[in-house]
Amino acid sequence: MFLLLAGFVHPLFALISPIAALVLFLVNMNKLIPAVKKEEAASSREFWMFIGSLVILFSAIIITAQTSLPVYNKIFNKKVAPPQDIEFSYNRIQIFIAIIIGLLTAIGQYLKYKETGKQYFFKKIGLPFIVSAVASGLILAFGNINYDKYGIGYLIFVWTAIACSVFAIIANFSYIWIGIRGKLKLSGPSIAHFGFGMMLLGILISSSKKEILSYNTSGIFVPLGENTKELPGENMTLIKGQKMDMGKFWVTYASDSVHPKKSQWYFKINFEEKNTKENFTITPNAFVNYKGNEGLMANPGSKHYWDHDVFGYITTMTDQSKNQDTSTFQPRAMKIGDTVKYGKGLMILEDVRSIDSLPEEIFGADGKLYEARLRIYPDSSRLTEVDFSTPRLAIAKGNSLNVPDTLHSGTMIRLNKSDGKQIEIGVKIPNTITQYLTLKALKFPFINLLWLGTIIMAIGFVVSMVRRIQLSKSQA
Repeated sequence: MFLLLAGFVHPLFALISPIAALVLFLVNMNKLIPAVKKEEAASSREFWMFIGSLVILFSAIIITAQTSLPVYNKIFNKKVAPPQDIEFSYNRIQIFIAIIIGLLTAIGQYLKYKETGKQYFFKKIGLPFIVSAVASGLILAFGNINYDKYGIGYLIFVWTAIACSVFAIIANFSYIWIGIRGKLKLSGPSIAHFGFGMMLLGILISSSKKEILSYNTSGIFVPLGENTKELPGENMTLIKGQKMDMGKFWVTYASDSVHPKKSQWYFKINFEEKNTKENFTITPNAFVNYKGNEGLMANPGSKHYWDHDVFGYITTMTDQSKNQDTSTFQPRAMKIGDTVKYGKGLMILEDVRSIDSLPEEIFGADGKLYEARLRIYPDSSRLTEVDFSTPRLAIAKGNSLNVPDTLHSGTMIRLNKSDGKQIEIGVKIPNTITQYLTLKALKFPFINLLWLGTIIMAIGFVVSMVRRIQLSKSQA
């Protein structure tokens, strides 16, 4: 009150008095707020939860800064280049964070709030630690985790992170029986930590044992774009319709389709395992901006197994905006047994069928269906490679309808006329650019540990939420 009255005496007090009043208010309020008289002990759970939160925050800041480099360049008109090896620029820091978080996840449940006695802690954590040491030792000894791309030093850190994640899994599983005596209602945090440890182990094993399947053995190299970080030798060039050798697999770029309203392309890539003859198909897709493929955004296709996953995504593809076909059908008259040339190949007319018994409501009273069977040699210098074509011609209610057949090479054959013995066919050899794509294919062993860990972690969250809701209702 004195300070407010003094403001009328001198103008300077008019400025100082509100500030002084606020300071006095905060001092008095601080006396009313309860506070711990001493800092948290280094052995307390809340102290290490705080440390873990800082580590995760630090990790998030690093990832945000690195991934936002293009935004910074755009805003500040800079041209700062990203690291040459982007993957390692993340991993060389995140591996230390994985070690710290894995270790804290393992021991966190065994710490008490306020303070934890050393004897209590080591008594409880001793057995899980010994079991974890044995389990992680077996994994490292027989798991063939030899990721030496960045030297023995980085490999040692990977091994340490794997040991910490195994420790997190076993320690939290053990805590359900050691710490809370099997009371599943109270086990939400341990279940969530168990799932997180499994997720971390899945990331480390699948990434360190990652195998590139798409080494380019075809000898066909295409530009992958100026700004790409992909290595040409790790991207297999596939020609549409051709079966190609990809290490353990025969791979075929079988087909593609486009979204009717946008430049979204969908692909079918067939894989055949050479030894087992097992077949599977992946269906990656890509959104394309045809400016040096700078705008290609790919979504992977995958095949899931119990012990590994196969992922494949498109790194570049044919520029369809320049792929306009201007070719036309060229007529050829043939009789059964005749041979005619087309391009580099040959075709022989083997048979002509005429079908008369057709549905009258569709074909009319005099409707007919002709079908020609042709043996095709795509390359006349290699007569061992054979294809077949069956173009059709329908006569329905006085109108003719061609049903062309398309060969693997893209050549189209149309049946123009037929009298049952002699025919006229039309042959169209497209002058479009050969359709191709480059595929990056990878094998991730034991990645199902990651998915299973994610599910278990979510279950732990649900158990904890249910427990918290029950406590809130009981206290209401």
